[in-house]
Amino acid sequence: MLFARLGLAEQLVPRLKQAPPGKQVGDMLVAGDVEIGLQQASELIHAPGIAYLGPLPPDLQKVTVYAAGLPAGARQPEAARALVKALTGPDAAAVIKHNGMDPG
Repeated sequence: MLFARLGLAEQLVPRLKQAPPGKQVGDMLVAGDVEIGLQQASELIHAPGIAYLGPLPPDLQKVTVYAAGLPAGARQPEAARALVKALTGPDAAAVIKHNGMDPG
């Protein structure tokens, strides 16, 4: 656990709240249920009423890597390749960054 690594577990764990299924951390922040929220940047960056402060330091991050694959028997392999090319191209990179993610 992150807080144990930082030596803060004893002080923080009793005060932690986890968002219940179906509820966003941003909703809890806006409602005043919590004062600080940790969530993927893409979920907070454009949320109304949220002051996004920035990412955690790199050594504290949990990075999600997305990948694309194409099955050998794909019925429309060229369309799939075109989609992957569009999603990994320079035009998509700007949109991905704007939405709080790193295009890699």
